[in-house]
Amino acid sequence: MNTPTLRFKPQSGKSLNNWAKISLGDYIEGHKGGAPLRPSDFLLKGNFEVIPKKAISSGGKLQLDEANPTYCTESFFLGNQRSVVDESYLITTLRDLVPSGPSIGYIVKICSEAKYLLAQGVYGIKIKPGLEEDFLIQYSNTIKYRELMRTMMVGSTQVHIRNGDFFKLQLHIPSIDEQQKIASFLSKIDQKISLLTKKHELLVQYKKGVMQQIFSQEIRCKDKEGKDFPEWEELSLSECAQIIGGGTPETSNSTYWGGTIQWFTPTELKKKYVSTSIRKITDLGLRNSSAKLLPVGVVLFSSRATVGDVAISLNECCTNQGFQSFIPKSGNSNEFLYYWISNNKKLFLEKASGSTFLEISKKEIEKISVQIPSIEEQEKIAIFLSGVDKKIEFIQSQLELTKQYKRGLLQQMFI
Repeated sequence: MNTPTLRFKPQSGKSLNNWAKISLGDYIEGHKGGAPLRPSDFLLKGNFEVIPKKAISSGGKLQLDEANPTYCTESFFLGNQRSVVDESYLITTLRDLVPSGPSIGYIVKICSEAKYLLAQGVYGIKIKPGLEEDFLIQYSNTIKYRELMRTMMVGSTQVHIRNGDFFKLQLHIPSIDEQQKIASFLSKIDQKISLLTKKHELLVQYKKGVMQQIFSQEIRCKDKEGKDFPEWEELSLSECAQIIGGGTPETSNSTYWGGTIQWFTPTELKKKYVSTSIRKITDLGLRNSSAKLLPVGVVLFSSRATVGDVAISLNECCTNQGFQSFIPKSGNSNEFLYYWISNNKKLFLEKASGSTFLEISKKEIEKISVQIPSIEEQEKIAIFLSGVDKKIEFIQSQLELTKQYKRGLLQQMFI
């Protein structure tokens, strides 16, 4: 097929042309490879920033780590000008430390006027007229292109693509006018993705900050009459909730498995609420193991490996032995407890121990002290934070839908 499913209509009176098959190397004016940096060449701070492999991914823009940037010495930078690039170059990586090569071959642009040094495995390419840069960037995000990258990869643990093979890559392109229209249209979707991503990040940061203020009592709620609630009371977790461990029925006994009782493992605590587990056990399995049937609303707490992960179960359930779950006692809200644990994950990690994997015992958990407000204030806090969570979830869903929409367009707008 020489044309994609979706096309932009040409100017009035003109017909749609077939896409032409080209070799990428024919449109590369020049390229630069990465410099052989040694540990002694790196700096934590400086004026000469390095582009590492991890800065290249989907999305079309160079993603330098602002929190942990990588720099090199001035002498190394000046002595390796053959590896120095600016915004006139597109950037790609032809090496990946992950065997599946998730980032290999993605093409991105530099969005600043600064000059950078390329790390090994990273390449800068200059494109000749006739191939629109933004079109090529979008092309590198298509499923077909990603499949081509995987067929070209060599190596087992550290995979790479030979630059000669990369330059021989065969692509299908339309006229420059259609390239520009495709790139412009998809760039607008990328802008929406970028805005939603930023909004999501800001909401997550806001939630983190406001939780710290709430649980340190910098922010306090008022009652219905606008008056202060009573002072918070210091209790141990064992005074706030009944703490119950879990267990695993014998895996070789088929009569214990495939029932209707939810049986969670720590890896399943991905969201605030959980309802259905991957595996389920039978009544017989429950009776013949140390697993305990927990009530609706129990706060599931991972006490092993991924210590501190937490969720609320919407159904009766049980867990494996990697849990110490909380059934709130009278005067205690499961929602408040969920948010308190989420905000104090570091506290549980500090008290965990183990060589193979971290684990915190029931005894240690029971001794942890917690400042508890009245049940009325607990509920107000939980309602407020739940509202923030709903906003975060809404933005996340909008982001995923937009990404899904773009993936569909990429499949239909390219060959």
